Amino acid sequence: QHGIKGAYYGGDWVDLEDCVGTFQPDSSKCSGCPTRSTCPRSQSRNAVSSASTSSNEKEDVVYDVVVIGAGCIGGAVVRELSRYSLKTLLLESADDVSQGATKGNSGIVHAGYDDKPGSLHAKFCWPGNQMFPQLDRELRFGYQLNGSLVLATNDAELKILDELMERGRKNGVQRLRIVQKEELFEMEPALNPNAIAALHAPDAGNVIPYEFAIALCENAVDNGVELRIRREVTDISKKGELFEVDVRHWEPKEYVDIREKLGKSADGSEPVGSGGGSLIYKSGIAVSS
Repeated sequence: QHGIKGAYYGGDWVDLEDCVGTFQPDSSKCSGCPTRSTCPRSQSRNAVSSASTSSNEKEDVVYDVVVIGAGCIGGAVVRELSRYSLKTLLLESADDVSQGATKGNSGIVHAGYDDKPGSLHAKFCWPGNQMFPQLDRELRFGYQLNGSLVLATNDAELKILDELMERGRKNGVQRLRIVQKEELFEMEPALNPNAIAALHAPDAGNVIPYEFAIALCENAVDNGVELRIRREVTDISKKGELFEVDVRHWEPKEYVDIREKLGKSADGSEPVGSGGGSLIYKSGIAVSS
């Protein structure tokens, strides 16, 4: 969502010469931590020991919260949790964040006019939409507030616009309006010439989904969340007041082979040459039965 001559910031385009102090953070407003090559916040508070273990050993680590899946939802959850004094672990089975459904998402930030009134989508879509400008100011993932148009080309489709308009009203969506042909083509001259009207939602926008997920996860890790990639959850069980999460750790064969030649294990948690291993993570979040 960023170009050579500027960037999107908080939904709006900012020219390159105006980026200083807006898209680029003002260093005078930093928290003032001592200058270091690596920000100390980037060091996960609950990092697992790298000491090697025998093939029969499993490493048990206790967390307050374990979140499974490092897409946009998992990233948003752990970012919010990072505001609190919690030991939080984010597990991802792929080799990086945003490798599942998130990377294939259309990236549209819907306004909420087409969700069934009374549904959870209808309840959360509009409030979530309104969070994006501030999220982008904080994380700078390039949110573009471009609006959306639903076109009508005949009288039957005009009735659908009225229905969507009413849905939007029931869902609390603001600033919706039906635009007539003359104004419509002033807004978008390249539209289908058969269009006679459109429902305009100025608060709809779009993001690049994987950049959004990366920004969420990076910020969470900066705030102390521990991220573990290539960890496939194989089982979850309740043990007393804790949940026990069994995880299979995998690494690419090429990486394992190189480490083996160096006489080292893939990550220090299993014997040389195994290419993976089982770990147990425990979460202290109790649920009612």
